Amino acid sequence: MTTLPPPEPEFIPLESGKCYRIIADDAWYERRKIRDPLTKRVKTLTVLVLHVVKLNDRTVDKKLSITSYKAQQTIYELIRKGVFFGRPVEICVYGEGFLREYQITLL
Repeated sequence: MTTLPPPEPEFIPLESGKCYRIIADDAWYERRKIRDPLTKRVKTLTVLVLHVVKLNDRTVDKKLSITSYKAQQTIYELIRKGVFFGRPVEICVYGEGFLREYQITLL
């Protein structure tokens, strides 16, 4: 019997201290309920979801969810200017939780 490898997740988990080169072809907002890790209460967030077609030079069909309002604003401005979709973008992640920061650079 052949053992199949587990399927890859449809989303891209971002790890602190790493940079990711992506190319996205679409973006939309979603409302999601999450449990706040500090208060343990459920709250609703607006999340920017990117449809990623390339990840670190590999063709993929994945979603990247951005919860940081500051990062959402940066990406929104790039989309508004017409320079985000179809172009390589590097997203670097630093820190954890509410101290997490994103550095977003057009390549």
